[in-house]
Amino acid sequence: MNSTVRSPSALFWLLLPFAIGYGLSYFFRNVNAVAAPALVAEFGLGPGGLGFLTSTYFFAFAAAQIPLGLALDRFGPARVNTLMILSCAAGAIIFALASSAAMLGVGRALIGLGAGAALMSSMSAVHLWVAPQKRATAISLITIIGGIGAVGASSPAQLLMGQFGWRNLFYGLAVLCAITAVFIWNTRAAVKPAASGQSFRTLIAGVGHIYGARRFWSIAVGVMLILGTMLAFQTLWAAAWMRDVAGVSDPIAIGNVLVSFNVGMTIGFVVAGLLGDALERRGIAAEHALKFYCLTALFAQAWLMVAPTWLPHLAWGLYAFGANALVLAFPVLARRFDSALTGRVNTCMNLLAFGSAFFLQWGIGMVLHSWPVVAGRYDATGYYTAWLVLFAAQGVALSWLVFEGRKPSMPADPPAARSPGTST
Repeated sequence: MNSTVRSPSALFWLLLPFAIGYGLSYFFRNVNAVAAPALVAEFGLGPGGLGFLTSTYFFAFAAAQIPLGLALDRFGPARVNTLMILSCAAGAIIFALASSAAMLGVGRALIGLGAGAALMSSMSAVHLWVAPQKRATAISLITIIGGIGAVGASSPAQLLMGQFGWRNLFYGLAVLCAITAVFIWNTRAAVKPAASGQSFRTLIAGVGHIYGARRFWSIAVGVMLILGTMLAFQTLWAAAWMRDVAGVSDPIAIGNVLVSFNVGMTIGFVVAGLLGDALERRGIAAEHALKFYCLTALFAQAWLMVAPTWLPHLAWGLYAFGANALVLAFPVLARRFDSALTGRVNTCMNLLAFGSAFFLQWGIGMVLHSWPVVAGRYDATGYYTAWLVLFAAQGVALSWLVFEGRKPSMPADPPAARSPGTST
């Protein structure tokens, strides 16, 4: 069953708590970039340990995606997201109470586990409640709140930690998560999920159907690598790069560059939705916009490697714009499959993006560990080695996306198809 909510005001109040939850998830995702110096000083973390700690968010986030997709299609976004955001609250409390690096890791993992539902449940809610021709725009409006959360995790978070300490900041985040969970729970009766009557076996078969489809992989590989690389830098290594390669030593100045990154990210979210819907109305495939966003992200990365000190605010903002506009890939992929598979399509893609972010963020730390750490700074050669390898991999993936785009379009699942994952 799939129905839309006609009243704009009703739709606003239904989606607002989901958007706030996504904003909180993005704050959690990025806050370690500014908390890193305090964590390193207090717990004696090296680059590999810091990379692993921060990336545990991505590991738990990725591990949750397939069960999350099954639950979203079976039980609906409100029930699932309420439980998951309470996991964020529990993780924030454990993180704030941490007396060891292991305890930090447990708290960070619980936060990542819960945050894994934020955008995916929002997308499922949009698919259930918003008319098809307005879905990309609705998703973009939700991700604006995510952008605000990301901006809050830069200079504002730096100021809050300076005033209250990083532990009290996480206690406050736990309270906000609990309040948001209450409002999300109250939307649970809005509409019945499309796959609410399916068995567990049928739900699992739908995942295999998605991962076995070439029309999924033709987009997923490029998005996975570009988003994964961007997330690895955004949530940890961008701040370290500015300090060690670009020579920016003032934490507030670094925070200001991160603000420009997050502003670019928010603009990317907005443009992706508005442009995606506008292209569809004119009969132009949104895949063309995806290729443009990929090229923009690659251009900005080349700029940062060649001239890291030249207009860094603009370069990081452009990078964030191109990479985060790839959120358009989610509604594009969802349209290629039956509507009962929407939650699983989104989480299958998210698993790849955040799974790659976990390994890439940790991997960058291990590459940096191969060079001496001098006065708390990592060697520039390590940064360039890691980033050039990632840049080359993204270039290959983009070439595949462009090549696939020259072939005849692959058909989507027809609404009445009895493929795995549809009602029987």
